[in-house]
Amino acid sequence: MPLEKEMINQLTTLLTEQGVAQLGFSSIAPPEEYAHLTHAISLVLPLSNAVVNTICKGPTHTYFHHYRTVNAYLDRLALSAGLFLERHGWQYVCVPASQSIQEFVGLFSHKTAAVQAGLGTIGRSGLFLSDLFGPRVRLATILTDADLSAGFKPLSVKNPCANCMACVKACPAMAITGKTYAEIGDAIIDRNACSVHMKNAYQKIGRGAVCGICINVCPVGRK
Repeated sequence: MPLEKEMINQLTTLLTEQGVAQLGFSSIAPPEEYAHLTHAISLVLPLSNAVVNTICKGPTHTYFHHYRTVNAYLDRLALSAGLFLERHGWQYVCVPASQSIQEFVGLFSHKTAAVQAGLGTIGRSGLFLSDLFGPRVRLATILTDADLSAGFKPLSVKNPCANCMACVKACPAMAITGKTYAEIGDAIIDRNACSVHMKNAYQKIGRGAVCGICINVCPVGRK
């Protein structure tokens, strides 16, 4: 039975009052160990424009701290959503905002859930592009057995990368192929080249865990 619209409204209010800027619901193919959790809730939290605007030649100490702080806050928000679901008899699993279980791969793809929820698209950079904020966001996902179909909305039809190669030209690792996600999927970015460059070039900032140049140069969502 679908989660009632009123309960979805309550969940939406709970999360937006805590700062969630976009919230979406989708039907997903879950990880094998959570095969019964076939729906997902996507949370979008915007990054500070003032901070992202300083990422010109590379990440700053402030950006690295902001990145970690927003991730931690998203994990807290996801837990709030999960506890709400559990109080109403549903099961949940929070997908960490930033965690690799295997090389470059987490428990479940945040951007896949967010796209399925109609919140945006995937750009040439391989990043999720929010329809409201572009790539200047961080994501969290909650997997659940609650039927969220009452909150579904259509997929986004926007294509902000159609005539743009800004991230391809700016990437210091030359890791972005310039292809679209529709063409070659996750292969649009060489994740190993990206990771190696960060570790070599930005070791003094979070031991090379972040870069952010592709976020900074993207015209989508820039204020």
